[in-house]
Amino acid sequence: MPPRWCTWEGEEGRITSPRRPRASSTTTARTPLIELVTEPDLRTPEEARLFMEKLRETYLTLGISDCSLESGSMRCDGNISLRRRGETAYGTKTEMKNINSFKSLHDALEYEIRRQAEVLEEGGIVYQETRHWEPSRRRTIVMRVKETADDYRLFPDPDLAPFDLTDAFIEECRSRIPEPDAKRDRYVTAYGIKRADAAQIAGDPKTARLFEQAVDGVGEKVAGTVANVIVNLLPGHEGVSSEQLRSIAVLLAGDAITFAQAREVLDLVDGTDDDPERVVDARGMRQVSDAGELAPIVAEVLARCPDQAQQYRDGNKKVVGFLVGQCMKASKGSGNPKLFNRLLTQRLEG
Repeated sequence: MPPRWCTWEGEEGRITSPRRPRASSTTTARTPLIELVTEPDLRTPEEARLFMEKLRETYLTLGISDCSLESGSMRCDGNISLRRRGETAYGTKTEMKNINSFKSLHDALEYEIRRQAEVLEEGGIVYQETRHWEPSRRRTIVMRVKETADDYRLFPDPDLAPFDLTDAFIEECRSRIPEPDAKRDRYVTAYGIKRADAAQIAGDPKTARLFEQAVDGVGEKVAGTVANVIVNLLPGHEGVSSEQLRSIAVLLAGDAITFAQAREVLDLVDGTDDDPERVVDARGMRQVSDAGELAPIVAEVLARCPDQAQQYRDGNKKVVGFLVGQCMKASKGSGNPKLFNRLLTQRLEG
C-alpha cells in the first residue's frame, strides 16, 4: 500500500494532514509515518522475526529512519489466523498491536498461535480483536474487539492523492534498494572475516562506513582484527575515529598489545584526537616480543615451578596457562603471552 504521511498533534492525539497545517497552541512534530502491509505469506514466528530484522537492515541502509523499536520510531503489528489442515480459507484473525522488540514479536505470535489452537480444539470461537502482548506475564490480553470493517472507521483522506505505480517504476525502485547481504558477502570475500561479524557490520550503515574507512589499504590480518574490535570492543565507544580504530587493530595484529589492553586504549582515546600508538608508549603498555628478552623469564619460571612443569610433561597440557600467567607476572605484564606460550612449550617438549 502507498505510504501514509501524517502528523501527530496535541494531547488528544489528533491526526492531521501536513498539507493543511492547523493553528494549534501545541507544537506539531510533523514526523512522517510509513506503513507497510505484507501479504499473509509468513508461516512461523521465526519467519516474522527474520523478516522484521531484514526490513530494519534495509531501512537503516536507506537512511530513512534510525528504526529504534524501543523509542517508537519502528513498531510492528502482527496478525494471526489459523486454519485446519486441508482447508483453504483463512480463519478469523487477531492483531497484536505496537510490538516494540523482535523478541516480543516472536513470543507474542508464538503464544497467540497456541491460544487460538486451544480455543479451536475445544470447539470455541476465535473473535476478531486487537490484543496486547504483556512481556512480564508472557501472554496476550484483549484491547478491543472489531466485528466488522465499520468498526475500524476507515475513511479516505481528501488531502492524499491516490498512487498508481507502474510495474516498471516499482522494478526500477527495487533495483536501487541497497542490499545489506551483498555488502556482507563482499566483506567475507574481500577481507576474510567471519560471516556473523560481516553481517553485524554490514547491517548498520554507520558501522559499515567506519569499517570500510579503517580497512582501506590494510591487509587481511589487520582487516580481520578491525572487524573483531568493532564487534567485541567498540560498542559503547561512539567517539572513536577510523584512524584510531585502524591503529589499535595494527597494534593488536602485531601482538604489541593484548585484547584487554586494546579495550583500555579505546577508553582512553574515545572522544579525543589522541594517537593510540602514542598512548600505548606513554603508558608503557607495549608488549615485549623479543624472544631473547623473554627467554630468561621463562627459564626462571620453570626453575621455581617444577611441579607444574612435570604435570605438563605427564600430559596435562592445560597447566601451560598457569605457567604463562607466572611469566606475565614476572615481566610485570610487558611480555607477549603468545610468545611466552611458544617458548614454554619449546622448553617443556624439548
